[in-house]
Amino acid sequence: MTPDTVVNPPDPQTVERLQEILSAGRAGNHQRAADLAGSAIEDGVRHPLPFRVRAAWHIRHKRFEEALEDLQSLSAFGANDPMAYDMVGHCLTMLNRPHEAVQAFDAAILLAPNLPEIHFHRAIALGVLNQTEAMRGAFESVIALKADHTEALAGLAFLVARAGEAQAARSLGERALARDPRQASALVALAIADMIDGEHESAARKLDDAVGRPNAEGDGRLNMALGFAADAWDRQGRPQDAFALYTTLNDRRRDRHAAHFAENRAVDDVRRQIAYFARSNPWPPARDCPTLPGRPDGHVFLLSFVRSGTTLLETVLASHPGIVAIDEIDFLADAAHAFLESDSGLDELATLDDQAIDQWRHRYWSGAAGRGVALAGKVFVDKLPFNSLRLPLIARLFPTAKVILAVRDPRDVVFSTFRHRFNIYPSSFEFLRLDDCAQYYSAVMELVAVCRNKLPIALREHRYEDMVADFETAVRAICVFLGIEWTDRMLKFGDAARGIDRRSQSARQVSQGLYQGGAGQWRRYHAQLAPVLPVLAPWVERFGYPPE
Repeated sequence: MTPDTVVNPPDPQTVERLQEILSAGRAGNHQRAADLAGSAIEDGVRHPLPFRVRAAWHIRHKRFEEALEDLQSLSAFGANDPMAYDMVGHCLTMLNRPHEAVQAFDAAILLAPNLPEIHFHRAIALGVLNQTEAMRGAFESVIALKADHTEALAGLAFLVARAGEAQAARSLGERALARDPRQASALVALAIADMIDGEHESAARKLDDAVGRPNAEGDGRLNMALGFAADAWDRQGRPQDAFALYTTLNDRRRDRHAAHFAENRAVDDVRRQIAYFARSNPWPPARDCPTLPGRPDGHVFLLSFVRSGTTLLETVLASHPGIVAIDEIDFLADAAHAFLESDSGLDELATLDDQAIDQWRHRYWSGAAGRGVALAGKVFVDKLPFNSLRLPLIARLFPTAKVILAVRDPRDVVFSTFRHRFNIYPSSFEFLRLDDCAQYYSAVMELVAVCRNKLPIALREHRYEDMVADFETAVRAICVFLGIEWTDRMLKFGDAARGIDRRSQSARQVSQGLYQGGAGQWRRYHAQLAPVLPVLAPWVERFGYPPE
């Protein structure tokens, strides 16, 4: 949105059209204002107003891509407008592009530092990034500019409660609820404050109230608050209460997204691939990849199921001077769409000729190079847990690549996945019910197993618990597998965490070092997990974990 054009003053006819758009908007007739704006744009009117009005209409109807197109057109008019930047930031936040959203809000604040709503919207984007301290500072900026901003008071109440500051949480939460009793996340903050002070029955009543009441701030923020309240029950040593709240939260989220994901289930597609490879003949090795300028000396796929320790291992590997890692960027999405969504696509992949293979390799490496990372002379680690579903692509396109399957106790994996709040997409929709999550885990591991039997891949299992128990021995074994030398720098892997653009939910935890409490968490929830333990038992045995 950098100004680059000066637009001449509008002619009288255009002024009349602009006034008509303004009048419709001021009268609250947003549909007519948007229709008039669209007609003006189609007729070649070159003025910021129609684009801004139509963008606002798109945003009201959750058409954020279309809104962005109109907002980006404002740059042609030299429109250095803080509210336009704010709208861009909102669209980017809703499109799950929070890094770019924060940049847009920062640009808006440079132009208009005293507008509280921009600081508030920036706080929400920072929350998506899990940057809790920065989010807290943004909420404080809002309240400094507008002391009675109820949503900022409620948001800050929740954050200070999450930080264990019960007294501050009560003060802020009560201020928010006094101004707007619908601020359910403020009520959650008061419940967490009750937990901190040992007032568990009072906390339970407030949480029940928060779940049942209509809320002004929207389901997203309330769900986040409820999730951390469940975590607080967990920290209080009350697994029954925690699990009940995790279940309630996931049921709310599942009901909201079922229309989009309940029919075409991700688990069914995994089972289709399992059936395909179960009846297929083994695939022969593909032609070796040619060495091209700018390509890495080694190539590693780090994959598994989510919450299996991939982020920790990636960070350890990235501390090696000979390794470069990119965190959870999907460079195989186009190829997966082309070949993995049907049996006919898999048939085509199995018989792909050398020229086509080279074209798909080129697209992959162009995507990796486009992230601005120097790959030449390094070992490139592509970490994405659900590349477990892309082993056929890896075998055909990158036959010399090494594959590391991160393994963690399946019971810990499934419980951890169930309790975490992931953005909802086809795979994560499977996490919202405990039985679905266990069935999906089992299907993914079965697909990996059948692919190991039918595909020419070099795969090594790496157990999370082994690295926690004896770090150096476990990591040295990985170094041997990858053909790199051990270095003591890997002992200080926390330094590498700051050099990777983190998208994983485990990022904050990994930056704090090895976490000894990650193993065996499922035991406290044995009663709640009992219905799915038979589903996980074969994998517990397969990966060498004790049955109880």
